[in-house]
Amino acid sequence: MKYHIVEDAGFFLIKISGEPRKNEAIFAKRVLSAYLKEKGIRVIMDLKGLEKFEPITLLGVLNGVRKEIDLLGGNLKLCSLKPEILNYFRENRLDQFFQIYEDEERAKKSEWRNYGKR
Repeated sequence: MKYHIVEDAGFFLIKISGEPRKNEAIFAKRVLSAYLKEKGIRVIMDLKGLEKFEPITLLGVLNGVRKEIDLLGGNLKLCSLKPEILNYFRENRLDQFFQIYEDEERAKKSEWRNYGKR
């Protein structure tokens, strides 16, 4: 997968595209750790460009990112999930662990907790 990272108005937007590789979670951690440093960080991961859905691989990446962000007292929101991925998340109750939005704008406008900057 490819990771396009943009800082925009207090948010980090990570757009994921392409197909997963072997050990994708390790690669993602290496690439994203340079950006996941700020306390109270607000991150939106856009999955619109994801070409191939491999549940185990994607969940490895998302859980790794979520843990890093939680340690910083930040927020992670997902957006632009394809129907196949959204259905998988709902069927497996993963929507209880991840905040999911229709698109980037709705994720930005949603409520963000702010306890990380205390």
